[in-house]
Amino acid sequence: MTSATEPASVTIRAHGLRVRVVALGARIDSILLEEPGLELLYRTPWADAGGSEWGMSSSSALWHRDYAGGWHVLLPSAGDPDPRAPVEQPFHGEAAWRTWSLRQDGDTVLAEVLLRTVPVRVVRTVSVTEGRVTVDTVLRNVGTAATRLMWVEHPAFAGELFDDAELLVDGGAVGLVSAPGSAFADLPVTTGTVELRSRSSGIGLRLGFDVTVHPRVFVWQERRGERGFPWWGAGDAVGLEPASEPYGDPADGVGSVRLAVGEERSTRFELDVDRLG
Repeated sequence: MTSATEPASVTIRAHGLRVRVVALGARIDSILLEEPGLELLYRTPWADAGGSEWGMSSSSALWHRDYAGGWHVLLPSAGDPDPRAPVEQPFHGEAAWRTWSLRQDGDTVLAEVLLRTVPVRVVRTVSVTEGRVTVDTVLRNVGTAATRLMWVEHPAFAGELFDDAELLVDGGAVGLVSAPGSAFADLPVTTGTVELRSRSSGIGLRLGFDVTVHPRVFVWQERRGERGFPWWGAGDAVGLEPASEPYGDPADGVGSVRLAVGEERSTRFELDVDRLG
């Protein structure tokens, strides 16, 4: 829960974009291109319904039941909890489950959290400029020993953008599934670029990132292919997810991003939005 002085969400309206960041997980809940009113991120049909006091037997089930879509940061782990990890993690890691502090400064949102399962402070800055959403993230080890973690960015884009579209990862074409269908791929990258050209919507997206921190991209396609829980045939999303290690790694339950005592690690993601001619 956020306090009376801390906002549950912050919305920026600038340069024809409306970007909303929510305190839970510092998730980017929406990136709306105001003209023609096109939502770029996937939002589940129940995104605005809120959570529930009723728990479930696993964090994976709870995550998928309450998943609202958008763009999450996954730290210090991703995927299912690993029993080899030194500290128990929920599905997709502590950061996505925590309530962050939010502060707005003009066309920028500053989000901050101190993780409890690793001694790491995370500061995340989301800013909007002409045709671009920039996400800067700084990790700082505030503990008394070196620590390691896994780091995955989890933006899920609206499935409708991928109808009659071309997707390029590192300049190479990635096969897109048609609805209904599902697919997953784990791809190595060297240039740090993911490009989408959506002919049906007339929109082009380019996601740029630092491959020294995120040398892989997970491409998750859920195009109304899953008829059972949790999607019930309504999930239509494509996740384009820069990752610090291959899917299913690390072997010891701890990630490869290493922070010495007092060390900071920063990286930037740039999402460019273009109108195709």
